[in-house]
Amino acid sequence: MRRLHGQMRHYPWGSRTHLAELTGRPAPSAEPEAEIWYGAHPAEPCLLGAGGDEEGRSLAEAIGADPAGQLGDRVVDQFGPELPFLLKLLAAGEPLSLQAHPSARQAREGFARENALGLALDDPKRNYKDPRHKPELLVALTRFEALAGFLEPKQALEQVRRVGLDRHAPETVLLRDENLRGLVQQWLAMPVDGVARRVAAVRERGETPASALAERYPQDPGVLIALLLNHIVLDPGEGLFIPAGVLHAHVGGLGVEIMANSDNVLRGGLTTKHIDVDELLDVTDFDPTPPECLVVRGDEGPKTFQYPVLAEEFGLATTRLDGGEARRAVGGSGPEVLLCVAGEAQIEAGGACERIRPGEAVWRPAGEKETIITARTDDTVVFRAGVPDKLFTHVS
Repeated sequence: MRRLHGQMRHYPWGSRTHLAELTGRPAPSAEPEAEIWYGAHPAEPCLLGAGGDEEGRSLAEAIGADPAGQLGDRVVDQFGPELPFLLKLLAAGEPLSLQAHPSARQAREGFARENALGLALDDPKRNYKDPRHKPELLVALTRFEALAGFLEPKQALEQVRRVGLDRHAPETVLLRDENLRGLVQQWLAMPVDGVARRVAAVRERGETPASALAERYPQDPGVLIALLLNHIVLDPGEGLFIPAGVLHAHVGGLGVEIMANSDNVLRGGLTTKHIDVDELLDVTDFDPTPPECLVVRGDEGPKTFQYPVLAEEFGLATTRLDGGEARRAVGGSGPEVLLCVAGEAQIEAGGACERIRPGEAVWRPAGEKETIITARTDDTVVFRAGVPDKLFTHVS
């Protein structure tokens, strides 16, 4: 077991307060702080060791040197010699882009197709950076607001009528036919002046979650598409699972996010980045998705909450303890990342011992099956992330 040093990511939508306050640093921060990554992603692999670089290697290098020892034979056999998930702290001070992720099949085919076209991996017009899908789960640490999944057609069309867009063409025809896919396609292809007039109407009514977006994005069709989506508000501890094809945007708040280790994103608005309309329409699921199909809650046990296993690449659980309490977690055949988000925890595994505070994490390789978590303060909270297998067996 080694300390795992999270890598800060600065994006314009990041918060200047959430991560600073969580980690005990002065707030507001000098620049937006969007995410802290805990994993072996090629774009930002974490460093190992008490000093961050005392071992002179990253987690990705450690896995590359000994895949079976770090990941376990089962994980290597199933996913190859790389960590199949990425754990993050995500802090949204402003809305993220409206986006959807491909299925595993779509990712494989899209990656092969763009390779055959000779598109460089860093080409801004490239949609598929790897051949993998990207299911993801976000668990709220604060009140967290998001837009995700399409409303029932009648509900969506009522939202459009509330802001007066039913008086426009082509909306009138598409509304009559309850053709949400056609409506999204028309908005994404519409000239800027037409989009701006409609966004202005959304802003003036001020009665929908999309109205706040209209202030920030006066010429963005994503504001109009937001009218058609579920407005979801998570309380701390609640999770939002995003499977393939679900159009979504995180709007604001702080959470722990875990996802399959992929970069594949098809954007649909609220961004200045490339939008491939045809590919987005192919990937997006336009069937209605009730919020109860996306919001998940942990199964409560003694001091432990285990979130439903919704993807083969990752599982997530959280342990809450008061000062002096300890829990023994007997893992499965894969590795774990343990992340503290409140209080102070002592983590023991494989003869090593680390104390971690909010925003700090440790890496437990597959060979070390048992972990003891001890709270050094009251209200200590530790998230455990790993590859599903008998990962979340807890013994007092």
